[in-house]
Amino acid sequence: MNVDVEIYMNGFIKFFKNNPDDLFTLIPRGKEDEFYDKIRETSLNNINKGDDVSLTQRQILDICVVLNGKDPNSPKKEKLESFIMETKFGNIILN
Repeated sequence: MNVDVEIYMNGFIKFFKNNPDDLFTLIPRGKEDEFYDKIRETSLNNINKGDDVSLTQRQILDICVVLNGKDPNSPKKEKLESFIMETKFGNIILN
């Protein structure tokens, strides 16, 4: 393992241990270890490519989307109407 990755991971894990509610707004409960494994793996890939050890916002979002059971590469849904707002909880009709 790369020392830079381990330092990054220690800070990452420490943040979410101190702020568990923030973690569970991103991923389902029980998937913490899988989340940290994917973060570590992506960080190592970044290092191997010559990039920075820290993940980009997009990389973190893609990991969260996968852990929530969705495909990060799926096309976005088109808006139905201007008065219908699509959310992760379903459609909300604004009238």
